[in-house]
Amino acid sequence: MQADSDLSAHKQKSPLNAGFSVAERFSGQFTEQWAGKFLTVIAAFICLLLLMPVAALIAESIADSFRVEGDSTFSELADTVLWQYILNSISVVLGAIIFACLLAVMPAWWCSHYEFKGRNILQWAMVFPLAIPAYISGYIYTELFDYAGPIQSSLRAIFNWQSPQDYWFPDFRSRWGASLMLALALYPYIYLLLRNAFARRSENLTNAARLMGASRRRIFFTIELPLARPALAIGCTLVAMESLADYGTVHLFAISTLTTAIYDSWLVYGSLTTAAKISCLMLLFVVLLVSAEKYQRRRQQFFEGRNQKLSATKLQASNGRTFMIWLVCGSIVIAGFVYPVLTLLDYTLTYLSENLSGNLWQHSQSTFMLAGSAAFIATLLALLFNAQLRFSPNRYHQSKLALSSLGYAIPGTVLAIGLLIPLTQADLWLNRLLVSMEHSRIGLFFSGTSFALIMAFVIRFAAISNGSIQSAYQHMPANLDAASQILGANRSETFTRIHWPLLRPAIISSLLLVFIECVKELPASLLLRPFDFETLATYVFQYASDEQLEQAALGALLIIVISLLPIVFLSRSQKMD
Repeated sequence: MQADSDLSAHKQKSPLNAGFSVAERFSGQFTEQWAGKFLTVIAAFICLLLLMPVAALIAESIADSFRVEGDSTFSELADTVLWQYILNSISVVLGAIIFACLLAVMPAWWCSHYEFKGRNILQWAMVFPLAIPAYISGYIYTELFDYAGPIQSSLRAIFNWQSPQDYWFPDFRSRWGASLMLALALYPYIYLLLRNAFARRSENLTNAARLMGASRRRIFFTIELPLARPALAIGCTLVAMESLADYGTVHLFAISTLTTAIYDSWLVYGSLTTAAKISCLMLLFVVLLVSAEKYQRRRQQFFEGRNQKLSATKLQASNGRTFMIWLVCGSIVIAGFVYPVLTLLDYTLTYLSENLSGNLWQHSQSTFMLAGSAAFIATLLALLFNAQLRFSPNRYHQSKLALSSLGYAIPGTVLAIGLLIPLTQADLWLNRLLVSMEHSRIGLFFSGTSFALIMAFVIRFAAISNGSIQSAYQHMPANLDAASQILGANRSETFTRIHWPLLRPAIISSLLLVFIECVKELPASLLLRPFDFETLATYVFQYASDEQLEQAALGALLIIVISLLPIVFLSRSQKMD
């Protein structure tokens, strides 16, 4: 009895309950229950909104079969060029995976296996090409390798060749060229995952293999690479999904893929139904990629001994091996980052007046406002979903969190078409309602304003916010919540006084990462931007597609600088083993 009275007195005197009477606490608990139910309903509704694009695509594709006068555009494409689009898409994706693996596997193994001078600098520099969009690098290297470019011009001058018939030179504007440019921008996905997997390799297995006389090459191909296969599979899946969703590079290289088919179906043929059907086909490819990645490692298990180290001991590289590592990795960094940046700087200085006299700053300001709004909304939703899962860990809240993260797997073009269908219908309903109420029409309020673009950004990058907040919650001890409940605090007080201060770094990270991804996003922006409106990505792409990137080089540099922020942030806050 004495202990119970002491606990009750402790609750009443605790800082979390200071100034609250019993009646006030009961009223607060009653209000909290209703607030929790209201937030649950709101979260479920928002989750349905996030899934709306996929449902709209499927519904539009099926509904066309029941219309009296169906759209014949898709049938015409299927009879003529659709299979070529599919073949081109598969070729570009496979080529990008192969090139990315060639660029990433050995550098990842070297940086995790050897200790050499400058390793800390090199292993972060290998990530820098991720900051350059593939279509920007594609434009720069097309100018370099084209017939009128400096390489072929120099060869003709040296060997006195007069025409293209006098020599052979590989056609860079091809599927392999587009795959190479995509790989040069996307290989850091594979590099980062493999470097971490190699760093945590089993040292006992490699030592046992050495005792049995196995060479380094055999150990790599029979032990270390198979153990890193899950990381390699995930990295290749990311590269494949990004390559499949790419529009800027394949458009610049004049390669017809499923992505360009979606744009042509809507912007050229004016057939939203055909665009929806091709979008469903792309979704099928995405599902197959993810399923294949999970299937290949379904039975893979890992066992470690009790004394197994978290990271294996690195070998000291000889001077010759150090030179080889720097030669190969340095060449990749120069090709993927240094040369494009130097070329853009040269463009900017050469065409300085054109870069400064345009509408760059106006478009940048509009982009930052859109990206900031989307980042704020995505982070707010991530806090809502993760907090509900934290306070009520059940399958319902876990499913909502998982479903809200599916948008990242949807290509930007597919997402844009999936939003245009319901938002256009919503505009029709709204204008009809206003007319029936004897009010004037307001036009395309949902599909013709920044609303559609912000919604696409939130759906596309909600997974990034969810991942940041969820990771922070997983590192937050559960006994903090238990202690808060013992002290009599309700959920809102626990969140504001305990969770919020601990979540601040994750919130900042979420805002930063989503903001940057929104600035870089091109496919969805091209389809959903309002009339006479440009984002920073579409502004640069329009000049690149018109063969005038020189006049938008400053905007391209701005995108690169913004994209480098998370890499610099991670390099300062985290240390690679």
